[in-house]
Amino acid sequence: MLKSKSSKIAALLVSHWANDGYVVVLPPLLMVLSLEFGITTMQAAQIMSVYSIASAVGQLPISLWGDYSGRSRDLLAAGLVLLSLALLGWGWSTGYHWLLLFAFVAGLGFSGYHPISMNLMTQQFGEKKGFSLGLHTMAGSIGASMVPVIIGIFSETWRLGVTLLAIPGFLSALWIILAFGNFRNSELQGKELAQALRKTILSPMLLLVTSLSGINQMVYIGSITFLPLFFADRFGWSPAATGVLIGAFHFSALVSQPLFGYLSDLMSRNRLIYISGAGIFLCYFFIFLSRNPLLSACLGVLAGACVLAMRTLVIAKVSDIAGAETRSAAIAVSFTFSGAMGALAPLLGGYLQQAYSYEVAFLVFGFSIILGLGFLTAQGRLGKNKAGFEVRDNFVNK
Repeated sequence: MLKSKSSKIAALLVSHWANDGYVVVLPPLLMVLSLEFGITTMQAAQIMSVYSIASAVGQLPISLWGDYSGRSRDLLAAGLVLLSLALLGWGWSTGYHWLLLFAFVAGLGFSGYHPISMNLMTQQFGEKKGFSLGLHTMAGSIGASMVPVIIGIFSETWRLGVTLLAIPGFLSALWIILAFGNFRNSELQGKELAQALRKTILSPMLLLVTSLSGINQMVYIGSITFLPLFFADRFGWSPAATGVLIGAFHFSALVSQPLFGYLSDLMSRNRLIYISGAGIFLCYFFIFLSRNPLLSACLGVLAGACVLAMRTLVIAKVSDIAGAETRSAAIAVSFTFSGAMGALAPLLGGYLQQAYSYEVAFLVFGFSIILGLGFLTAQGRLGKNKAGFEVRDNFVNK
């Protein structure tokens, strides 16, 4: 029973709840710690950057090791255990440097999750990659919507709250171990393996889509880092209120991710990405203009729906580009670059906030997504040219 298809899907959904929920522990927690430890805006940005860097460096090597050593299950579970241990570390931290250390540990734990779990999820649903990834990312968004609210509720006893949150991570790691056997994703070895990986990783189509993914991740990390700080500084919101805001930011994806994922199996993924990108830009443009806290909060939540929907769509495009044998590696390339861009977001946003204002930082994040859509346009044209060359070659060969 534990090894059935439904048990495997449930294990992946629950583990994604924990994994992505733990990602957003830091932003509301830093609000609390700024009062207790005197954490500055730039120090908070540095903590988020350390987490993002650590989450980026392990993506590709862990993915490759898991695929071709047959230990994907163990690496998936180990990452969840590391994340849970990081939460326990944050719960007993006594200053800035301890927070930095456990942010690095959390990033390493996070880096082993998505390439392996997303590949496993697509295998459970066959050709319905958009829907399967929409369902998978929705589970992560539920975790990311609940955890900030939980941190807000426990703001007075935050050490207890963070410690309790670590429990689902340990339990989901055990479930992964029981539900999945270790497996190899491919029997390719030696030169064949190297050629397949090189072709996938250096594919111009993949690199262009990965560039869009990285920019979207930069906007995401910038959003969850600076929206709480913006509402606390500008409108005097409490840690509990900003926790609810970040929870709503992610809760919006319960609609946008499965809906856009389902639609992407029926119509052009590019068209849906353009729609979500336009939504992101417009939301942050009007936050730049707005001085009303309720309107700004609603725009922030709508931006979350668009940012998180785009994440599902971009990973589905990555899955289209790569074959089953190299899909984990392709997803890892995307998440590696996304992690690097995510590390840039707090530093860029922190500089813009200190030099100008929060509103200017949000405006820059909005314009950056337009640049990302430019990469998508280039990828679409490259795909059409490639298809045209293939048709011409087939005609000549005949």
